[in-house]
Amino acid sequence: MIPTGFARGCWVALIGVQLAWFGWWSPSEVLGYWPALLLATVPLLLPLPWILRLSPAALVVGGMILLLHFSVAVSEAWADPVVRPLALLQIALIVVYFLALPAFGRHRRSDPGGGADR
Repeated sequence: MIPTGFARGCWVALIGVQLAWFGWWSPSEVLGYWPALLLATVPLLLPLPWILRLSPAALVVGGMILLLHFSVAVSEAWADPVVRPLALLQIALIVVYFLALPAFGRHRRSDPGGGADR
């Protein structure tokens, strides 16, 4: 089983992948540099403080955000050989994020204090 902290690490790594992908490796020709970079990173930055604290609601919202990023990564990995390495890295990070979430649910249920921070 993948430890819960991997979800946090994957989220931060995904921000780095987005910055590398849209900021350096393959900036969007259609949208332009800054709009594409903002569209790729701002949705990941909004829940970042809560994901770093592993808030259950933020992890669920983060999963919904990552579904869109996963779809984009799969389509880009299939269609564009230039960005295929970054797209495959992004797919791997998203899969690890989702595989780490069940460990969080088990950890919260096994806590006799109801999961409240002390």
